[in-house]
Amino acid sequence: MAARKAMAKKTPRKKTPTKNPPARKSAARKTPAKTPAKGAAAKKAPAKGAAAKKTPGRQYLRREDLGAPADAFFAQQPPERREHLEALRALVKKAAPGARESMKWGMPYYELKGGFCALYTSTTYAALSIMAPPEKLDDPEGKLEGTGKTMRHLKVRSAADLDEASILRWVKAAVAHHS
Repeated sequence: MAARKAMAKKTPRKKTPTKNPPARKSAARKTPAKTPAKGAAAKKAPAKGAAAKKTPGRQYLRREDLGAPADAFFAQQPPERREHLEALRALVKKAAPGARESMKWGMPYYELKGGFCALYTSTTYAALSIMAPPEKLDDPEGKLEGTGKTMRHLKVRSAADLDEASILRWVKAAVAHHS
């Protein structure tokens, strides 16, 4: 602290400018006429019309699994989660037998006229994403998780979480919502 005070005393303070600074007497300088720059430093006027270069938009890489069958996804899952995922898959196919199953965003995605549900996994659970507003999903037991306006999730951590009647009801409600 004492070192700061000593430094503060040694450094001169800047003077604040006054409203009307005194006029300085100096010789007028001649400014050279501007000449166009040569070589690499020269600036070109932007091209107009068809000759203008269009900068390409951001390129997103397409996932290799987009639209692929979902069997490989299920095969690579650990046995404890694969069992729950297979049970959820069977229930979705039972509730919506005409649904198309394919990979989208790295997970099995189900659609008829529009996407209505998807399956995904975490390190501790398998899950079913149900794409329907919560008011269309009857959930008196509070098994569905999430706070969004258009989706809820059922997280399956054990076989006890697989309530067949509720899952069929929720998937059918999502299908009806997207039809």
